[in-house]
Amino acid sequence: MQPGVGYRFSSSSSGITLDIGDPWPEPTVSNYRPLNPEIVGDKVYVTPGTVNRVVPLIGVTALDASTPPFITVTAEGYITIRLEYVPATFFPRSAEIVFYAGSVTPADTVTYGYYPLAKVNSVTVGPTTTYSLILLSYGNFVCNRLQSGANPAAWYWATITPQPGV
Repeated sequence: MQPGVGYRFSSSSSGITLDIGDPWPEPTVSNYRPLNPEIVGDKVYVTPGTVNRVVPLIGVTALDASTPPFITVTAEGYITIRLEYVPATFFPRSAEIVFYAGSVTPADTVTYGYYPLAKVNSVTVGPTTTYSLILLSYGNFVCNRLQSGANPAAWYWATITPQPGV
């Protein structure tokens, strides 16, 4: 018999013992959520994830960089994924996480598609403003952009959300 999950051997001058205190341990559950925005003060960090297998950027820095990028919020608004359509190139060529101030998310256009991840709220007491997030979505995403002739472009989003323990 070999040591393994749920049991182990110990040896001493009195002999060898077998410990089977937890023969079927519960699997470790991961709380990791891709593209999950989190706020610290006025800085929003987003956990790494993908959109159509592309790791999004904040500014010019990828979310999976060794020093995580952040967005500094200055008002109420939305943290969104923004994709750009460039004709005759692989779609999407890049994905960005951006902040838009205001009470509504940006509308999709022929060139840009948007998907909200979180709503930024603020409370001002005296000279101090405190920001918080309302989580709207997280996960890895797949996006398709369809356009026929001169008709407006339609952007379709799907979330590939990890299940607990996966």
